[in-house]
Amino acid sequence: MSNFLFPIETTSRELDHKILMAILAAKKKRKVIVGDQQLIRNLSYFVKNGVFYGKHLFGKPMFSDDAYYKRLKRHEFNLVHLNEEGAVWPGNEDDWKIILEQAERPSVLESNDFVATWGQWQEKFNKNREVTKATVKCTGHPRFDLYNKKYNDYFSNETTALKKEFGDFILVNTAFSYSNNGENGVKFIFKKTLSYDAKNSEHRNYRFKRWKNQMFSIASIVELVNHLALIYPNKNIVLRPHPSENSKYYEEIFQGVNNVHVKYEGPVTPWLLACKLLIHNGCTTAIEATLAGKPVVNFSNGSTDDYDVYLANICGVTLNTNKQVTEFIDKIETVEYEAILNDQEKAHSLFENFRSIDTANNVLKLLEKADKEKHESRAVANLTIISLSLLHKLYLFSKYSYFIFTGRRGNYLDYKKRFECFDKTQIVEKVSTMSRILGCDVKVTYCSKQVFVVESN
Repeated sequence: MSNFLFPIETTSRELDHKILMAILAAKKKRKVIVGDQQLIRNLSYFVKNGVFYGKHLFGKPMFSDDAYYKRLKRHEFNLVHLNEEGAVWPGNEDDWKIILEQAERPSVLESNDFVATWGQWQEKFNKNREVTKATVKCTGHPRFDLYNKKYNDYFSNETTALKKEFGDFILVNTAFSYSNNGENGVKFIFKKTLSYDAKNSEHRNYRFKRWKNQMFSIASIVELVNHLALIYPNKNIVLRPHPSENSKYYEEIFQGVNNVHVKYEGPVTPWLLACKLLIHNGCTTAIEATLAGKPVVNFSNGSTDDYDVYLANICGVTLNTNKQVTEFIDKIETVEYEAILNDQEKAHSLFENFRSIDTANNVLKLLEKADKEKHESRAVANLTIISLSLLHKLYLFSKYSYFIFTGRRGNYLDYKKRFECFDKTQIVEKVSTMSRILGCDVKVTYCSKQVFVVESN
């Protein structure tokens, strides 16, 4: 039996697709461990023989810190690497190449490892960049398969509850990690790292331009939300910040505005399925809303084209003024909306999900190849996982007590926001519903608020 490690950094973004992939992978008598990426990192000291699926094992830039990876290889693990933020890049193709060079480096990997890419463009770039032993394969991302109608029942309880609470609401999703960073503000954005040095003029020019662009964009989005709240006093507007943002920024701005609700809880998918309309500026959720057939507005007033997020901003309609947005809202009240995807040839090259509704099967093939010809070994005991979970709680308590006492509360809040602890009832229900949709017979063992295990019955 092989042990599959599925780490999660941001629960709202990763949990549901990791459940989907865990159930598919478990069909072959594998033990799939899904948990907080920090706990999975610690568990890797005790687990042998298996497959690691995700991105949370290298330091930036360019897979620079490979100690975790080397430990996994010593323990006979193969890697299926899939970036959570592929293809949704700002700027032009030259900028995308720089971003990709910083984000990943397949040549570090061994011949029995795999790099799954969001699209053919990323696959081609990685193959041509430098010689690599690992297999680089265009798969798409299973997270976006969840907008296929066959998965609607998986989210039905949450979607129904949101519609009941907010009615036909307008969803505004933001992605302003530069202008509203939730960890340590501009101090975090402009601090020296391996990928940013103020003495490097190229680094500075790029970072300052992105920061400037987002400063304009965040102001125009906030002003638009206020405008819509006044024009439509009986319509709810839900503003959902990116995981990397500071939610309190918006809460303080819209205090006392009764029909504006700043919400971050849970995965974004039920919010997208329940909303009447999505408004964004460079957010990945524009792609998800397009796949779900929802009206999408890319509001670009105040920003510059230089650092627009191409793939997100070709979804739906691009509008530049508050008046244009209100006219669009009034129009979709009476006219049936058809999902819009502009520049389809390039979009399809960047993002396989625009062509395929079953990218989960593409990734599953890589997981099975990574597991092929591995010798049988004993699965890690659930008692070991539970025991490590208890130690992990002590580790988190000491680590974040240190952050708070040293004035780094932002680091603690960032982790708390990104990793929402698992609720036992919810996890059991999610796995049960997904396994029914997929026609798989699996069992789930809830080990702690940070980890659970999926196996075939």
